Amino acid sequence: MSEKLLVEEARRRRAVFKDLWKHLERLHRIVKDLDPEAQVYLFGSVERGDNLLSSDIDVLIVSELRPEIVLARLWSEGVKEPFEIHVIREEQLPFYNRKTRLKPLT
Repeated sequence: MSEKLLVEEARRRRAVFKDLWKHLERLHRIVKDLDPEAQVYLFGSVERGDNLLSSDIDVLIVSELRPEIVLARLWSEGVKEPFEIHVIREEQLPFYNRKTRLKPLT
């Protein structure tokens, strides 16, 4: 990747992190429009507050919809990197609860 592209990507990521909660609210709204019963959580370094500009923004979505349906909708709405989206079913939630701290997005 050229230096110019790296600088542009760093600026884009900085803008996402600067307005993180606006982006998370939009993501949450898109998911709830698709599946009103879905649960949406923030986790990982951003939730802990020890993220860097190079960090992913880990989001866990609990839904009975197939992951590809949820991901396709988010991608079509422009939700992309640095968001790392995990789509699981309810029965998988205890695994995440044991491994990490989940912050519900409401």
